[in-house]
Amino acid sequence: MGKGLASSEQLPKRIYFLDIYQLNYRPSSGCEFFETYDVGGSYVAYCKVTENYIVRSKVVKCEKSYATCPYRKLGLSMMRQKGKESS
Repeated sequence: MGKGLASSEQLPKRIYFLDIYQLNYRPSSGCEFFETYDVGGSYVAYCKVTENYIVRSKVVKCEKSYATCPYRKLGLSMMRQKGKESS
């Protein structure tokens, strides 16, 4: 889920406007598509389905309501589809 201190090369993509993503705690979620990165003592959350950072006001939804998240449902559907194609 989480990762260590991330350099700009380790981040999935460049962060513009860090202030809207920056958290003072390491968020966690049961979602398999949720990642966290340490960026100099603060943290950012990332969604692998949308391939975007999650703004801090929305991170709580990922932490608490991930089971009903439409992006998670889409990601799981894509994983099942890939599984069928490789069978």
